Formats: sequence, structure tokens, C-alpha cells
Amino acid sequence: MKSDKNFMEHAIELAKKGIYTTSPNPSVGCIITENNKILSKAYHLRSGSDHAEVIALKKLRKKVNSKMNMYVSLEPCCHTGKTGPCTKSIIDSGIKNVFVSTLDPNPKVKGKGVKELRKNGINVNVGLCKAESQNINKGFFSRILNKTPYIIAKQAISKDFKITNPKSKWISNRESRKNVQFMRAKSCAILVSSKTIKNDNPALKVKLKKEDLGLKESIKHPIRVAIDTSLSLNFDNYKFFSGKEKKIVFNSILNSFDGRRNIDFIKVRTDKTGLNLKSIFKILASKYHINNLFIEPGANLLETLICKKLVDELILYKSPNIVGELGSLTFNAEDKIKKYKNIVEESVMEFSKDVRIRYKFLRK
Repeated sequence: MKSDKNFMEHAIELAKKGIYTTSPNPSVGCIITENNKILSKAYHLRSGSDHAEVIALKKLRKKVNSKMNMYVSLEPCCHTGKTGPCTKSIIDSGIKNVFVSTLDPNPKVKGKGVKELRKNGINVNVGLCKAESQNINKGFFSRILNKTPYIIAKQAISKDFKITNPKSKWISNRESRKNVQFMRAKSCAILVSSKTIKNDNPALKVKLKKEDLGLKESIKHPIRVAIDTSLSLNFDNYKFFSGKEKKIVFNSILNSFDGRRNIDFIKVRTDKTGLNLKSIFKILASKYHINNLFIEPGANLLETLICKKLVDELILYKSPNIVGELGSLTFNAEDKIKKYKNIVEESVMEFSKDVRIRYKFLRK
């Protein structure tokens, strides 16, 4: 016999199906059961579409009765945004038992959704699998509570700590590079420096097929973000500026908008290390609603991020190959990490001969 915890875990697994598409909304899953059997299930797909609870209720092929339970991974909303309040749909449905994994951190909702349900005679249980639910929406929670995105920095390095190879475009192998694409797909935006754009000329798109992500619709590419202090980049020379997708260039000179290329130029104050990164992250959270920010830094940017403790995770792809003297030497992040007590090695994985190490920064 399945427990309430089993059903909530199932709802959380459903929520994960939306991680590539729901931004800036959180990913949410919902299950409706009766007598230990699942009658209906759903997950939120994208902003502006029905929420998981509403879809699950619409898919229910049986009249609601007192024996039915609803399990939802995030507190149902109680306000009108792009869609109506889920609490009203639940109340109108007649369901009397609702399990909520975690409260919504959004001040418009937090605790108010649960209060609304209880006020209308619904039994609400809060907190089942709370940590798991918050983990799949850590970017959403970070944006709302900390006013900054959840930030992941990634770098591929050779055995001799080089991040460029004059004999090859790549440091890491094909398997590692494909793994990076899944992380790009989960991100709302990808940030690089102007130096990286000049050296690597990246397009910063997700190089996967929609089938790889289990999607029926086209892939949602992240917003491209560049740090270009003196506006030194020529639009015609780099893939970063191609296409109609939104692009943001943080600089120290001007605020402007290029409608033809869909580029926002945002002026930011400088500090000793260049543009103020905290200001950039706060703007990305508040103005662009970026939940998850993926940074592909060079040596200088990575050093700044780590020394100022501005990242939540660092992912290193370590190649066993030696590049030699001509490659660009990176900041020795691993050596620096050993000095910090608030950094833990969260996981180690192998991709053929490459090794991926994921470090987590424990912010206060």
C-alpha cells in the first residue's frame, strides 16, 4: 500500500517534467488519488498555461468525493496572474483533502493559499517532502527570497589547468559537452564575459533536440548575457548577437535598446574587479525574472565569483589531457576551495575519461 509520502514523491517527479519550460514560474506537479489509486495527474508546462492543480482537476474523470486526496508539490496560488487562482478551482471542485509539500515563497501567495483552502473547509497538510520540492525550484526560491538567481558556474580544464587549447576547440570530451547542454537547457540565462566571446565566439544556445529533453514543443533557449565593460564587441563578428532571441549586455557606459537585434544595454557601476556583479545579478532577478543563471567564465571572472562568494555551485569538467604551454591558464579553483569551510564536494561523475566534480557553496 502506497503512503502519502509515495504520492508526494510522484508529484515531485511530475514537476521535474517542467524544468526546461516553466521559467519564470516554478515547476509544479499534482496528483489526485482515491483509495490508494491515482485517478489524475498533471504538471505545469509553461508560464501562462494552466497550473498543475487545474489540469489535474480537468483530467479527472470521476465525480469528486470525500475519499479523494490531492497532492501538490507547491502551495496553490490564491491570486490572479496570467491565470486564475488555483485555490478557487480546488474549492469549487469539492476536494476536501490536500497535501502541500512546501509553501510558495512569493509574498502574494505564501501561506495565503493554504489559509484560503482551510477557510473553506479543506483539510490541508503542509511539509511532506519539503526539501525535495524546494530543491527542484531552488532558482525560483533564490530569486524570490534572496533577490538573486541561483548561480552555477562551469569550467572545463585540462590536467595542467588550461581552459584553451590552440590545437583543439575543446578541452572536454563529447560526453561532457552534451551534459553541459542539459544544464544550459535548465537555465533561464547564460552569462559570459566579452573576453570569452572574443576568444570562443559562442552562440550560447542549447545544442540538443527537443526529444533529448522529452519535449513535444521547440526548445526554449536561455537569454544570452554578456559583461562588456567598455562595449568593445562588434555586433557583426560574433554569434552572440545573431538571431531574434533576447540578449543583454551589461556595461559601464549607457542604457539603451537595439530593437533590430533585441539587445538590452544595461549600465552598471564598477568596482575594483570591473562591473559590480551583485548589481548585475539583482537586475537579472528583478527585471528579467531569471531563476537559474548559468555562467561559463574565463579565469578572471571565475576567480572573482569564487573570492566574492557569488556562486551557489561550481562544476568542473576535468580532462586527463595535457595542453602544454600555449594554452590559457585558469584560476586554480580547487586550490582556493580547500580554504573555504562553506564549500562541499556534492558529487563526482565520469564522462568517458573526463571527471565532473560538482561543488556546492553553502550560503548563510
